[in-house]
Amino acid sequence: GYLWGEKPAGNKWNVSVSQGFDWPGVYAARRKAAGHADRASQLLRESALLDARTQARQRLVDVIHLRQLLSMQDSLASLSDRLLDYYKKGVEEGIETRLDYNKTVIERIAVHRELHSYEQQWSELMSQLASFNGGEDLEPILSRAGDTYPARPEAVKAPSASAVRERDPMYAAAAERAEVQKSLVKVEKLSRLPGFSIGYEHETELDGSFNGFSIGISIPSWGKSHKALAARLEAEAAMLDAEMALVAQTSALNAAETKAEKLRHILEEYEPVVNDPSNIKLLALAFKEKQITYPTFIQESNYFVSARRDYIDTLYEYHTLLVTLSRYD
Repeated sequence: GYLWGEKPAGNKWNVSVSQGFDWPGVYAARRKAAGHADRASQLLRESALLDARTQARQRLVDVIHLRQLLSMQDSLASLSDRLLDYYKKGVEEGIETRLDYNKTVIERIAVHRELHSYEQQWSELMSQLASFNGGEDLEPILSRAGDTYPARPEAVKAPSASAVRERDPMYAAAAERAEVQKSLVKVEKLSRLPGFSIGYEHETELDGSFNGFSIGISIPSWGKSHKALAARLEAEAAMLDAEMALVAQTSALNAAETKAEKLRHILEEYEPVVNDPSNIKLLALAFKEKQITYPTFIQESNYFVSARRDYIDTLYEYHTLLVTLSRYD
């Protein structure tokens, strides 16, 4: 500062440098809040990794499911090709009608069209996998995945609410965020206490110089009480959100367990019938021996094909539920 005085007092100037300090406990509370915030960020990264692992498992389930559909449809396409050759030759020799030949052509088109649809889905799935795998070679992964699922467990069990509470990083992150807000409540309360400042001062007046120090006390503004209340409400809301997320996740896992058990029983009933290779063979033999007509052969074959496709889809749905239930394994 510089002041101009009237004669004979003259002018004077001064310099002061001071440092302010909050109430001592504020710094510890802030460090604690920062520590909880860092922990919450780390847990969110762990949650992202958990999501990625679950997604990777689901992608492999997608691979097996589509391979099974492709295998089934490829067999049907080969059968339709053989039937077309048979009827084409039969029409040329006069032992089959043009009408049955035309039906065979239409049926073959439908079968191959569905095969091409599956092939397109496979191409799209490979693109998704390549992106998910960072552009690395997929062959080692695909060869290990194979075309069959792992052995089916005798029973499935959803993790309990306590297990989810312990293992779910998203819940833990929400809890840490609540702790952040709790720490901020303490910060705001302590910030309402007086602060301090200490400094050095130099002043010149007339022909004299003065050196010394200053000590000050700062009084907080009234508005800080509202900040403390807001922080407390934020803490309560964060913890409530965490508990609601826990309830929702536990409910979803319990629903997945119930559905998986039902699908497991359906699969056990399906398998002895749909996995019997003699179904189509017996129909083909009956058709070859002229015991059934071509329309009957197609109708009966489609019945078993539809059942086989339902079985494959049910198997896929079941293993998708297992992926959900094994999230924390």
